[in-house]
Amino acid sequence: MLRRWQIVKVALLVGMALISNAFAADNESGKLKISGFWDGYFTFNTSNPATMVVASPNYTFKVENALHNFTFRNRRPRLQLAEIVLERPMTEKRFGFRLDLDAGTTTEWVHQAEPAGRSWAFVQQAFVSVPLGKGYLDFGKFVTHHGAEVIESKDNWNYSRSLLFAWAIPYYHAGIRYWLPMGKSDKVCLHLYQGWNVIKDNNRSKSIGLMWQRSAEGYALTVNYTGGAELPNSSRLRHLLDVVFTKPLNAKDALMLNADWARDNAASATWYGLAVYWRRQLNANHALTLRAEIFRDADGFATGAIQTAKEITLTYEMPALWQRGALLRLEVRHDFSDAAVFDGGTKKRQTLFILGLLQPF
Repeated sequence: MLRRWQIVKVALLVGMALISNAFAADNESGKLKISGFWDGYFTFNTSNPATMVVASPNYTFKVENALHNFTFRNRRPRLQLAEIVLERPMTEKRFGFRLDLDAGTTTEWVHQAEPAGRSWAFVQQAFVSVPLGKGYLDFGKFVTHHGAEVIESKDNWNYSRSLLFAWAIPYYHAGIRYWLPMGKSDKVCLHLYQGWNVIKDNNRSKSIGLMWQRSAEGYALTVNYTGGAELPNSSRLRHLLDVVFTKPLNAKDALMLNADWARDNAASATWYGLAVYWRRQLNANHALTLRAEIFRDADGFATGAIQTAKEITLTYEMPALWQRGALLRLEVRHDFSDAAVFDGGTKKRQTLFILGLLQPF
């Protein structure tokens, strides 16, 4: 039987979906825009692993597919995420804002250790954008600008998340950031945050950083640094350097590289990795993406085990013909490690077949 808070979440999402349909035709510049999506999946892990119970300050999770992010459960259909977005674009003379309201296992995992409490799991983003000088200022809560992938699977090339997304970088920040265009193709972002995945800071230190982006005709490059104390009641720094490079190869093919390196001095821990993506657009509605990566958790801080983990994923994307706008992603993924971290710590590899269904509205 559904608990009361689950019923409230479902009712809220249904109500906001109906509101979004009412506003769907209003796309004029400067008007309030309402959109959203829901995302569900089914995985078949050939190992049929045992269920692990993962407890956190805010939630408890059942996990069968080790090292995965969000696609935790095996051989049962699951809702991963449902999201409603309310946004008013910023103009040269007027502030803008964005509010993302979420429900599902994904946002619960993202906010599992939030010091301000579990209620923040319903708010993925809530920020205001204000024109300032030659650039603009954001302040509030927003998803991280690190990494090649994002929380919403519909905006990624693959369905399942990379090891780097899952274990190398933060999910979100609270604070301020200033975006400044530099010429026709470059821009920089200066940011001051509470830290990694916190609304209420867990120490007296803030995180600062700098991001540089170049969007040229033949490629895109982002170099991103964030540094600050992240462990509770600590002043020793954590450093994160993140690089993303994307290059169209021809009319159908594109290449993307993502590299991460991090060091937490308070934990005496280092982790780093590299992911390579190749995507082929077969036609207007069908695409094929291959991802291969390696992640080294040299001290066992990120994943809980000293290991070098690798994975290779092949994803086929196609429209779901029975529902307008819906996408199907069919995926096969093989994870392997030099440590026995799969199936309750008994195996060094696992193979999954994944079906993802995404419905924007």
